[in-house]
Amino acid sequence: MIGSIGAFDTQIADRGVGLETADDANAFLGLEYSSESRTLELTSDDNDGGGFCFLACGPYEYTERELVTVEDNMPSGELVVEEISFEEDGDDIIDAVEYTDEDLVQGDFSCPASGSLFGYGDQEDRSVTITIDIEASGGAVTIDLDRTVDIERVGD
Repeated sequence: MIGSIGAFDTQIADRGVGLETADDANAFLGLEYSSESRTLELTSDDNDGGGFCFLACGPYEYTERELVTVEDNMPSGELVVEEISFEEDGDDIIDAVEYTDEDLVQGDFSCPASGSLFGYGDQEDRSVTITIDIEASGGAVTIDLDRTVDIERVGD
């Protein structure tokens, strides 16, 4: 039988480590978007009113359209949204964006119509990008993230 008895024995082991960043839905501050593409499409056949023309056309109105649901995925369940702000870049179609008590980011949008003298006008293609900046904390964790959502006005 042969065995080692010295202090100079070595052991070599190959070990690997893999790191992944959680996607927005599974992070401590979870974000669920209204669509996978992070794009809210506004079509005139799905409006909440407007678009009627009598000499001039009124805008198509879209109210309380959901953009993002904010979720607390902390194991302790103690995540608190301390501040949330919005910045827009693009066409002026946003009437209001708000963070609600139901942990939703939702918006009201107004899309001008043009066209006929009497009847319903046509909605034109336009777009805007909303950047949502969220600051949250829970226990020893502080989160500050920016995410964008595109709003597409789909023309008739």
